[in-house]
Amino acid sequence: MAAAFTRAAEICERVDDVRGLFVALRGNGQYHMISGDMRTARDDARRVLALAERMDDHGFLIEAHHLGWSALCFSGDFRTAQRHAEEGIARYERERDHCLTYIYSGHDPGVCCRAFGSLSLAHLGYPDRALALCRDGLALAEALAHPFTVAIALWATGILHQLRRESDATRAAGGRMISYCGEKGLPPMVPLGKVFRGDALARQGEFAEGIAQMREGIAELRAIGTLFSVPSFFPALASACARSGNVGDGLAALEDGLAMVQKGGDQFSLPEIHRVKATLLLARSAADRDTAEAAFREAIDVARGQQARLLELRAATSLAELWGDNGSRGAARELLAPVYEAFTEGFDTPDLRDAKALLDSLA
Repeated sequence: MAAAFTRAAEICERVDDVRGLFVALRGNGQYHMISGDMRTARDDARRVLALAERMDDHGFLIEAHHLGWSALCFSGDFRTAQRHAEEGIARYERERDHCLTYIYSGHDPGVCCRAFGSLSLAHLGYPDRALALCRDGLALAEALAHPFTVAIALWATGILHQLRRESDATRAAGGRMISYCGEKGLPPMVPLGKVFRGDALARQGEFAEGIAQMREGIAELRAIGTLFSVPSFFPALASACARSGNVGDGLAALEDGLAMVQKGGDQFSLPEIHRVKATLLLARSAADRDTAEAAFREAIDVARGQQARLLELRAATSLAELWGDNGSRGAARELLAPVYEAFTEGFDTPDLRDAKALLDSLA
């Protein structure tokens, strides 16, 4: 497919077919994103947006922003991805624009901008707004009754509930993905559901089955070349391995995920990879404390660079807890308090509840 799109772009450039060139470049960007090459997908997004703006074509502009909100979200540029999603929400009209589904990506852009917009919002520190937007996207997908679009909305629902640390909802999203995609003949989407369900099972204490389902889902995705979002699953797998008593397996899983990040540039969960690595190092040996503290700091630094306040809060809570346990209560509070106080919503989510409880204990 990539070769076909590349050849099409070459031909369109030679014969000055600008509309055909846009379709080819947009398709190649989709390929690069799904195959996990976020760096190239970002370049593709910039190129198709410049072309769409030059053409001043409504459909082109929606689809250029479409590639932007997806590629940049999983590159870790959540602020820019959110701006692309907002453009999509503002420009999209269901009756006029659903037809784009059948020209470009195979799924509805109005649903997709809400799906990725919700994920960017969650990272940026707005978990309640994110949940509302995700539900809006799923409702639109169900109204359209377009199977692959519904699958995309369910995938976003699963990812969002993972981010919000809601195991029951993650399990429900995974189970629905498995049954719906199996029923509708979308086998490449089924492994994603397995990962969600496996993560939830492990969080609920069913370690063996949960780990097995996560490993199975990840292996199936890698086998078919769908690497998009796969690195974000390794922190959950590693945590499950550690909680089941296999810290070494957990650390190996994180190294696998980090290698994928370094190769393809998918940084959606990079702070969480570093944070979980730190927690596993502490679980392995007290002698690893300095290395673990450095990993916590790396998690915080990466999250700050991404403006990913939710993952910054999670990493700061972990490091503050370590400092508090070792007598540095003042420093722990100074680290955590400003991160927590920057939030204006989401106070009933596990991350904010944990941070508040720790701050209270450090007072």
